[in-house]
Amino acid sequence: MRMCPILRLTKPAFGVCLWFALAVPVMAANNPSAANIQRTFKALEASTADHPAQVRVMFYGQSITAQAWTRILQKRLEERYPAAQFEFRNAAIGGYESTVLVRTADHDLYPWYPDLLFFHVYGPMEQYEEIIQRVRERTSAEIVVWTSHLNSLSAERPDEINTSHDQRAVKIREVAAKYNCMVVDLREQWRRHLAEQKLPVKDLLSDVIHLNPQGCDLYAKIIGDELVRVPELGDNPTASGTITTVTADSPALTKGPDGSLTLRFQGNRVVAISDGNGTAGATAKVLLDDQPLEGVKELWAITRPSVGPAGIWMPAINNIGFNQPLLEEDWTLTCLQDSTPDGKKIHFKVRGSVTGDDGDGWSTERFVSRSQRVIIEPRDWRIEWTLGYRKATLPEGFQVSWKSYPLFTRAYESRPAGSRTVLVQGCANQAHTLKLVPGNGVLGIRAFVVHTPPLGKTPRPCQD
Repeated sequence: MRMCPILRLTKPAFGVCLWFALAVPVMAANNPSAANIQRTFKALEASTADHPAQVRVMFYGQSITAQAWTRILQKRLEERYPAAQFEFRNAAIGGYESTVLVRTADHDLYPWYPDLLFFHVYGPMEQYEEIIQRVRERTSAEIVVWTSHLNSLSAERPDEINTSHDQRAVKIREVAAKYNCMVVDLREQWRRHLAEQKLPVKDLLSDVIHLNPQGCDLYAKIIGDELVRVPELGDNPTASGTITTVTADSPALTKGPDGSLTLRFQGNRVVAISDGNGTAGATAKVLLDDQPLEGVKELWAITRPSVGPAGIWMPAINNIGFNQPLLEEDWTLTCLQDSTPDGKKIHFKVRGSVTGDDGDGWSTERFVSRSQRVIIEPRDWRIEWTLGYRKATLPEGFQVSWKSYPLFTRAYESRPAGSRTVLVQGCANQAHTLKLVPGNGVLGIRAFVVHTPPLGKTPRPCQD
């Protein structure tokens, strides 16, 4: 099934296609959970060439979420809202169900801090819910989830299945309601399409579960049709936390006689927006609660480790933690000669480009490096599985690499008008002060944008 063509309205500035506008009343009536994405779509509707909405969109899950339907949906959003500035990222990992994805999310999901998250994963619902809960604790993202399409694994018949009694679909709807997510009942719409068209389940699949091109088209259409701006539903502004703009004349902002700016805020992320009137080369030191940012471990992150041997697409190690503030540097883990060829017991050493040699350990034991900037749990090693899957042996001197990087700006520099600079991200979700101490010249900051997640005062844990 192909998507309908996109037809522009006579006022293209609205960035809405005709079929989409006509579908709004139906979607509003059928899916009240669309109230939970209205912040994003309100901003997209208001976007203009002079004042474009800047929206970060992430797709996260496993192989189904890595398929072409996400690119179809991405293109549809770009065509629907041509004035918006989108940043898309698909960090899905094929074969990683919820028990594993809950580990990789520390590297992939929370530090990237999307505005809109599309999330779907198989596996135990306990870890499925845990990922969503952590999104709510660590970000202000709006979340879209959906029930799973029919597959051939259980010989499902579209004319017989009653999705209201499908236990996984029921649980997904419960989790969505608990955490104020938008939920799309893709499963029921998929079943209905198959029944109406008198198609067997396999006709939309490339194997027993993955989508063929027609399946990708339908998948993108079902989800895309429900991504609507419906003012009648209300904006539900606190469902995903709040994003608040603090202007230069706000009482939350204090100007010192030395030209310093002190922002009082509640949340875990602050972005500065430039007015373009700063002095060229002007800089300011950034302090959080009167302390340098480098010493706050929650303000650091680690990239997803590099992939395993034998051309596998999965990371060699799923999660790397730390107990001490990091440095901005490159890390290398090297497998040593006395490791077993099948990867069951790997002897390794780690080295940071700034930290230097930081100790050695075994994959079968919990490893904490000398600097405590590297912590690896035995459960997070993926090399043994990779070698078994590929029927291969551990390459001599095989290396795993990653980077540690800051979620803050040490020194703010004046920038062109409209530029956005993340000053701080990942601190405890509570009351803070952020201070900019200028070294020279006018900073030219028009406003600060404060992100406040909806749950808790919990900082991002560095190791579970």
